[in-house]
Amino acid sequence: MEPSLASRDDILPRVNACLDEGIGGGVFPGGAVALRRGSKLSFAARGRLTYARAEAGSPAAASPRVSEHTLYDVASLTKVVCTLPATLLTIQAGRMGLDDAASRLLPELSAGKGGRWNAGVTVRSLLSHTSGLPAWRPYFILLRGLPAYLSAIADEDPSYRTGSAVEYSDLGFILLGAALERAWDDDLPSIADRLVFKPLGMLDTTYLPAAKRRFAAALFAPTELGNEYERGMALAYAEGRPVVGGPGSSFRIAASDVERLPWRKAVISGEVHDSNCHYGLGGYSGHAGLFSTVTDMARYLDFWAPDGPLSPGLRAKAFERQTPEGGSARGLGWILEPGGVASHTGFTGTSIRYDTARGDAIVALTNRVNPRVADGIGVWRQRLAEAAGIGRDGA
Repeated sequence: MEPSLASRDDILPRVNACLDEGIGGGVFPGGAVALRRGSKLSFAARGRLTYARAEAGSPAAASPRVSEHTLYDVASLTKVVCTLPATLLTIQAGRMGLDDAASRLLPELSAGKGGRWNAGVTVRSLLSHTSGLPAWRPYFILLRGLPAYLSAIADEDPSYRTGSAVEYSDLGFILLGAALERAWDDDLPSIADRLVFKPLGMLDTTYLPAAKRRFAAALFAPTELGNEYERGMALAYAEGRPVVGGPGSSFRIAASDVERLPWRKAVISGEVHDSNCHYGLGGYSGHAGLFSTVTDMARYLDFWAPDGPLSPGLRAKAFERQTPEGGSARGLGWILEPGGVASHTGFTGTSIRYDTARGDAIVALTNRVNPRVADGIGVWRQRLAEAAGIGRDGA
């Protein structure tokens, strides 16, 4: 199905109004949406790349307008747009098993200090966020390169018994990205291009877009002015204050370590916002780093079609509950909402909501972290879901 800006339906005016509300309310400076209803694709693009406005008598130009070609840092949508489909296709190819132990694919995990690594951590538990790994660690303060990250993750004490609870974990998807590289003996961007993006026609979806020099700077939706948000998180971790992922058990940093990092100070554009991905892992990882457009995201939806590249059995497993009752309902990668809707979000202001039975979907790309992390994205996502008539906010 080829996207067309000419396609419209009665829902699109409500989506446009919702985007205008987000812009007017200071949630984000601009955004783009892809809406799929049955066989029809519609697109909306409102606002500008930043809040900069042209002043009367000033030579400064207003920020460019958002379009369907604007490249957004999709943040944690990387997990379901890249790592999840690549992992499922690797399983389908027989190079990995859903219930393979992570340590079989990455044997250095078993060499962690003190034998902390749990051999029961599997590909399934990593995909469903039930591995026992914590949500986040500021490894980027001290560590550089995937081998150092694997060693640090191997040394983590589990937050809970594998399979007994759910904790959304960047660390788990860092491991999945590493496992894919081992399975194919290639780097993750090349694997994703070959298995996922090129077959779907997602030619503008990529890691490290600025470094590739094939995109005009005006196409990038900038993110934060420096990395102040994660700098604050890292300081909280160093000082033992409450932070995502809880206190560290084995990985320790001091406030002086945080201050010594050569933090980015300028507005981030064309580089990944996530600090572990940027400072620690070279700009690409299984948990973050991907850039895309709403037109490419519309093409991504074809991966999940009944006649897509995935076998019916694996497609069904992705949308089956993999988590214990009483906690967050998750499939493989996806948040599972009532009514057969699967969803995921990204910290930069991105989201996807997909009706697994009808194939209807809505994808929103915004840069709500520009120039600082803005409140209100959760409420706005809920309003967008209501406007589109696809599910409710799941994260």
